[in-house]
This record gives sequence, structure tokens and C-alpha cells, in this order.
Amino acid sequence: MKAKEYLGLLLGAVYGVLIRLLMSPSEYAGKDLYDVFNIYSVAFIWVVPIGIGIIPIIIAKNEIMTSRLKQFVLPLLSVLLFFIVTLTMGIEDWLCILIIAFPFLIAAGFTGLVAAYIIKRKNKNKLLSLVFLPILIAPIENLFDNHTTLYQTESQIMISAKDTLVWSYLIEVPEIKDSEYQKGLLQFIGVPRPIKSELITIDEEAHRVGYFSEGLALYETLSEVDVYRTVSFDVHIDKSVLRDTPTDRHILKSNNFSFHDITYRIDSIAPGKTILNLKCTYEINSKMNWYAQFWADIIIADFEQRLLMALKYKIENSGTPMTLRTNH
Repeated sequence: MKAKEYLGLLLGAVYGVLIRLLMSPSEYAGKDLYDVFNIYSVAFIWVVPIGIGIIPIIIAKNEIMTSRLKQFVLPLLSVLLFFIVTLTMGIEDWLCILIIAFPFLIAAGFTGLVAAYIIKRKNKNKLLSLVFLPILIAPIENLFDNHTTLYQTESQIMISAKDTLVWSYLIEVPEIKDSEYQKGLLQFIGVPRPIKSELITIDEEAHRVGYFSEGLALYETLSEVDVYRTVSFDVHIDKSVLRDTPTDRHILKSNNFSFHDITYRIDSIAPGKTILNLKCTYEINSKMNWYAQFWADIIIADFEQRLLMALKYKIENSGTPMTLRTNH
């Protein structure tokens, strides 16, 4: 690569970081700006990578005009450098990068091809003005209301145990050891794994606390109990202990995503054979619910299935009902 190509991909990444800081939550930009510029928008997810893709093409135009491969790849390298910088700065983590990677890479790559074509037609100045699109589009996008929708994911597993034994492990889950939990890619890039849950009393009200890796603790209240059949918990993020990570700051602390409840249901299908169902209801409030739901379903369903497998292992290898505590 030549000097202008290196400079172009560097400036493209710097541009992306600056726009990302502008569209960050209030700890970066201030609450008033956050009301207009935020990362839960079409302007950030789809338009920012257009700007990242344009800059390397403008800077290195003479060196890449004869190579469609470079026109496509150079913006991709700029996006990858943007990912590295935001990871290093702690602005994003690996899970955030996974979620935005597809639109960023696709939009930037094809922008490079289109930008090169426009430059050939002597429209460089008009092309350069497109880098301001995120700043122009975000306030306009903000004039339109978000869509609020409830979604559900549900997973199930067959456990070779009586329904009474399965039930005894649901309200207070004993500690799940590393050897009892099958980690996957999502756990390695930031999705916490469950450790245990217990009942505690806060202001004379019973709460269930789910403890997870890296210090995450979700506070819940029992909303429905049908002994040996169903138990539901309402999740209270405002009372929970969250991690100081980009994922928790951008998702759990935002107004764009919230858990409503989780429900366990037990179906006894034969003597010593039980189907355990786990359902999660969550809400998305954004202008891109379809994309947010795509990733939420993948992440939550993966979490549900791995938790159920861990419970299956513990229950089938214990044979002894758990005794629920009543005083805390």
C-alpha cells in the first residue's frame, strides 16, 4: 500500500471515532446532544460507515482508480481500524462490534465502489459533502417516533427427573460451576454466564437475585407462581447491579431495550421425564426493531439453551431436591 492509501484508511477510522463519540450516551456528549444524536439510529448504523468508506477513496483516489478490489477493500480496512480503536478506547466491546459489524462492513465496502465511480465523473466535492450526512440525518430521524414492540424467545429441554425435583431448582438455582456450563462464542466475547440465584428480602419484599459472571446481578420479583407448573419473574434493571462495560451501558442502561419477565414452565410427559421450558419477554424501543430483534433473539436464545443444559446436568446428577430458604 502507498502512503495516501494508509492515510486514507487512517482518516476514515478517525472520522468514525469522532462521530461515534458525538453519538455516544450522555457521559460523552451531554444529555441534550444525546436526545438528538445517539447510536440507536439509522444515522449511526448505516450512514456513518458510508462516511468511513468515502474518505479513503477521496484521499487515495489516484492510486486506486484502476483497482475495484482496492476500492472495496480499503474502506473495509478503515472500518476494521475503527473497530480496533473503539475497542482499545473502551467505547465498544466485542459484542457491540459483532452487532454493528455487518452493516458497517457492507455499507463501507459498497460505498467505496460507488465513491470511485463518482470521482471518475469529476464530482469529488459533492462526494466529500456526504461525510456530513450522519450529522444532518440524525436530527431529522429524531423527529420520528420510535417503535415499541414486545418480543419473546422460548427454549426447552427434556430432563430425566420428576417434575418435583426440577421445580426445586428453579426459584433458587444452586451455583453452576465452570465444568457444568458449556460456553460458546457469545460468552467469550462478552455475554455473561449465569452463576446462581437466590431469594433475598429488601424492604420486606422478596426478591430473586440472579448472579452472573463479571459481577452482574439482576434483581427480580416473583410475579406468578403455580407450584410444580409455572413460575415467572419480573426483571428490575433499575435495582440491578450492572457491569461497567459498553454492552451494559449501551443496552441494559438504555431506554431502547428492556427485559419484561422470564418464565419457567414444567411439563411432565412421563414418570421421571420432564420438559422444562424457559421463556423471556423483552421490549425494544427504536427505529430499527427488526435488526435489534435479530441479534436479541440470537443472544437470548443462546443464553436460554445453555442455562437449560446446565440445569439439566445439575438436576440429573443430583437426585436430591433443593430446599428453598424462607428467611434471609
